Amino acid sequence: MKDLVSNQIVRYLEARAVEHIFGLCGHTNIALLAALEKSDSISFVNVRHEQIAAHAADGYARVTKRTGVVLTHLGPGLTNATTGVANAALDSIPMVVIAGDVPSHYFGKHPHQEINLHADAAQWEIYRPFVKRAWRVDQPHLIAEVLDKAFTLAESGRPGPVLIDVPMDVFSAEVDVALFDKVLSNTRSLAKPSLDEEVAEQIVRNLLAADKPVLYVGGGIVAADAASELREFAELLSLPVAHSLMGKGALPDDSPLVLGMTGFWGTAFVNETTRTADWILALGTRFAEADSSSWYAEYTFDIPATKLMQIDIDPAELGRNYPLEIGALADLKAALTVLLRVAHRLVPEGVQRDELLAQIAANRATLKLQNAEAQVSDAWPMRPERILSETREVLPADAIITTDVGWNKNGVGQQFDILTPGTFLTPAASPPWASVRRRPSVRRSPTRTAWSSHSSATAASGRTRPCSPPLEKRTCRSSGSS
Repeated sequence: MKDLVSNQIVRYLEARAVEHIFGLCGHTNIALLAALEKSDSISFVNVRHEQIAAHAADGYARVTKRTGVVLTHLGPGLTNATTGVANAALDSIPMVVIAGDVPSHYFGKHPHQEINLHADAAQWEIYRPFVKRAWRVDQPHLIAEVLDKAFTLAESGRPGPVLIDVPMDVFSAEVDVALFDKVLSNTRSLAKPSLDEEVAEQIVRNLLAADKPVLYVGGGIVAADAASELREFAELLSLPVAHSLMGKGALPDDSPLVLGMTGFWGTAFVNETTRTADWILALGTRFAEADSSSWYAEYTFDIPATKLMQIDIDPAELGRNYPLEIGALADLKAALTVLLRVAHRLVPEGVQRDELLAQIAANRATLKLQNAEAQVSDAWPMRPERILSETREVLPADAIITTDVGWNKNGVGQQFDILTPGTFLTPAASPPWASVRRRPSVRRSPTRTAWSSHSSATAASGRTRPCSPPLEKRTCRSSGSS
């Protein structure tokens, strides 16, 4: 039996339980939109700019832990979505982008909006540098196989976006339904690697033997839905938890074990704790420049003086920025399940670190006191400390917080408690100093962090300090203020 490709694509998406597709219409994807109109389970979220579609799909994927789906027109439609798709790639967010293209029989004739600067109908190549894979599907019989591969690739390993570029006439062509029947019988998800029991025991014994152990967590914890396992493991062994910007909220900020954010916008207490740790177990983090103070050993991480163990689903991240004592390729939820089992066997009563908890509590109280005046200030413009404090006060614990790039995300990272894992959405991998300028005035304080200029110093109520000498090799810049 034969059917239109567009109808079968919708059938496949329904079978994958896709509920929303974000995008904008155009003549090249009109056949797929016509098929979507007949779907009872998929809604098309029509936006007014493709960049919004990509960002919306990104946010949807972060909150629901499901793959975001984007539908774009050719040419400027596809290029408009670039920023949102690239951000999803940098932050490891699963996304499938379906783009219409010029009809295959017009390749190379330069029809309306064809991109053919280096090859005929080459718009799909624009995405090659930042997606996990890009396909241009010129023949109808390949659509089913490519769709299945695309979703599997977007969701497996380190998640990320993929592109399926489809010429306009292929959407409207007929295809043998049996090709889609075959892929619909395929598994919807792949089993993920776990941690070997022997390796898990090595890791736990190293943490138990350490004088100053630290857990350092990134966004991979939230992406793997491993927050509850992280919490149980940290509490069982009384391990202090520092986090990257993306890792904020993996352990709720009201936990007595949370140190806070490291790096440029972390506090001196957090950076000193990670710098002087004897063992660190890093979970789902890539040790990004901002989180690691440009990797200068005197500020945030002094590795290999500190011994590092790292677990990640992406082998490229293991030992990339710092040498490892132990590196393990594993899904974090599965790995933490094994680590918990081993820890319960080795120390069934758990570990108490009362002195450490007292230090964390004292530092938290000091920072709160430093911000107290600014949080109730009637100054105009309104102080960011007051905005953050009053916003936290009125919002429920599970409210979803989103930020743009700039100081707003750094301020939330420093001062706004995230109480429910997965409710902090931020473009952490995008450069926060893209279009900013240096401020001449900087305040000084012995408790300030490794990097900041005037706007950060003002917003942090004396908690920050100017660029440290190594970082002054480049222009010291701040974002979010003008």
